[in-house]
Amino acid sequence: TTGGGGGGGDSVKAFDLLLSEGFGKVEAGSKGLGAPDVEKMVAAVKEALVAQRAMLVVASQNKKPSPGDLQKALKPTADVLGRIEGLKDRRSKHFNHLSMLAEGATCLQWVCMEEKPGAFLMDVVPASEMYVNKILVEFKGKDEAHTSFAKDFKAFLQDLQKYVKAHHMACLTWNPSGGTNYAPAAGGAPAPGGGVPPPPGPPP
Repeated sequence: TTGGGGGGGDSVKAFDLLLSEGFGKVEAGSKGLGAPDVEKMVAAVKEALVAQRAMLVVASQNKKPSPGDLQKALKPTADVLGRIEGLKDRRSKHFNHLSMLAEGATCLQWVCMEEKPGAFLMDVVPASEMYVNKILVEFKGKDEAHTSFAKDFKAFLQDLQKYVKAHHMACLTWNPSGGTNYAPAAGGAPAPGGGVPPPPGPPP
C-alpha cells in the first residue's frame, strides 16, 4: 500500500484509496493508447499526487504552519505541477489528452486555498472537462480506449472533489495538537515515528 504505519489517519487513508482506485484506472488506461507523451504526463500527475499525499501526512501530524513553512510543505507538489505544464506540447496529436491532464492537475492547488477549497475545485474542474468532451467527440465509435481514458480521468476529478468535501471542507485540515515538522517525507511515505523527523546525518 501507499501508506505504512503512522500514515496520518482517515484523511490520508481516503487519499490512498483515491490514488489506488481512481487514479489507478487512469494509469492503466494510459498504457493502452499508444501515446508515450500521454503516458509521460500521467506519470508526472501521479508524481504530483504522491507529493500531495506526503503533504497530507504532514498536515495530519502538524499544527497549521506560518506562510513560509506552508510554502516549504507545498514546494514538492508545486515543482511537479510546473513540470506538467511544460509537457503540454501543442504539436502533439494528443494535445486534448495532455490539456485534459494538465488542467486537471491544477486541481491539486486546492491545498493552497485559505477557505472553501471545494469552491475552487468547482471553478477549475470544468477546464479539464472541456477537453474530456473533446476527446469523447473525437474518438466516439472509433477507439474506446481513448473514450474510457477520458471518462476515467473525469471520474477521478469528481472523486477528488468528494474527497475534499468529506475531509477538508473548510480548508486543508491540520492537527491543532501536532508538531512543527513541515518537510514532507520522501516518496509520500510518512516520516519515521509518526511524524518525528529522523536524526540529521553527519555534517558535510
